[in-house]
Amino acid sequence: MVAYLEVTKEFKLRFASFHIQQIPRDQNVKADALATLGAAFTPGVVGSISFIHVMKPAIRQNEQQNANKAATTQWTYEAGILCTATPQEEPDDWRKPYISWLRDEVLPPDQKDARSFKMKSSRFVLIDGILFRKSSVRPYLRCLSAQEAHAVMCDIHSGDCGNHTGGRSLSNKTLRQGYFWPNMRKDAIDYVKKCEECQRHASVSHQPAEQMHTVI
Repeated sequence: MVAYLEVTKEFKLRFASFHIQQIPRDQNVKADALATLGAAFTPGVVGSISFIHVMKPAIRQNEQQNANKAATTQWTYEAGILCTATPQEEPDDWRKPYISWLRDEVLPPDQKDARSFKMKSSRFVLIDGILFRKSSVRPYLRCLSAQEAHAVMCDIHSGDCGNHTGGRSLSNKTLRQGYFWPNMRKDAIDYVKKCEECQRHASVSHQPAEQMHTVI
């Protein structure tokens, strides 16, 4: 936040006038809906909100020495984001059958038990073209594709506020953040096993890799 503040101060000098105006709450519907997403939905608002996962800082500060040997600050702007405003098109997206049924009432062609699929679909709801999973004890959970799920796990596990937790803790934390996809627990465990930092700094296991075989 300090870096963003410094950039704002630099851009402020390029304008003839500069002032900050507070936006009334009734005119700030999108920001309020984003802050309390899942707790309260307004029809027509959810689809226009862009969900962005910041993979790395958008700006970077570089200290350079000029001819007078004085340090000057150079800002490097780079974007590393994944936008999830609209469902990502993937060939094997698990959300497509549910979206097709909830929107057009079209059953999958390879679905043998239509009744079972309809029962599973009752747990989901489509809001402004975005699939959510119903929950009785928490707000609606946003359903993610495989690409979005990997980005969310990466941000929660090893992002700015990540603490390299285990697979079970990672899946529970992702669920509390308001996300859902099938096999969350298995994907979280597999992701933690492939984390290089977790492998380097994990406790040394003294258990044998396989059962010991006696010489006899």
